[in-house]
Amino acid sequence: MRNSKTIPFFIVLSLILIQCKKEHNVINLLSAPDNWRKETITFPLSFAKSLEHKGTEYVRFAPGWGKQGSEEFFSYAFLWYLDNDPQLSSNRLESELEMYFDGLMQVVSNSDEDSAEAIPKAKAFFEKVDDHSYAGKVITYDAFTTKKEVHLNIVATYNYCENTNKHLVLFKISPQPIDHIIWDKLNKVNPNIDCI
Repeated sequence: MRNSKTIPFFIVLSLILIQCKKEHNVINLLSAPDNWRKETITFPLSFAKSLEHKGTEYVRFAPGWGKQGSEEFFSYAFLWYLDNDPQLSSNRLESELEMYFDGLMQVVSNSDEDSAEAIPKAKAFFEKVDDHSYAGKVITYDAFTTKKEVHLNIVATYNYCENTNKHLVLFKISPQPIDHIIWDKLNKVNPNIDCI
């Protein structure tokens, strides 16, 4: 009897260790401190299928991302590592990020049927800073934590990587103003890729 209880415990423990190893070995092209959680998602994105990109999204979340009241709340970066030229413009960024956040918040809210129907549409505003960067804001619903509207400041930068023949669009996001210390941390999150 004692052995029958011991064997399942070791099986469960082995499965947990294998899963942790798999998660640890997932390559994420964004360099960030080890305590920044990471995700990798392949296009088409399940929550925003109308974004017609081909490639991968790499995400890094500040440790306080999901903690209301934290100075790092909703602060994160994501990289679109694309096969296709995204042909960025202020209008295109506005349109695509509205689709992105509308889809994301709708998927998260579907688990909460009371709020799913009341989600306001995202509004995005961007201005071109130079040939490679844009600054803007997205006003969206926070379906994850507060269940309220959140104003996200966003900096988007574009680069073409000749070494890999990929198009890189890096988004850095926080509700904190640009002069807040979290932006010093976000500005250190960058693609770990050799590009000419």
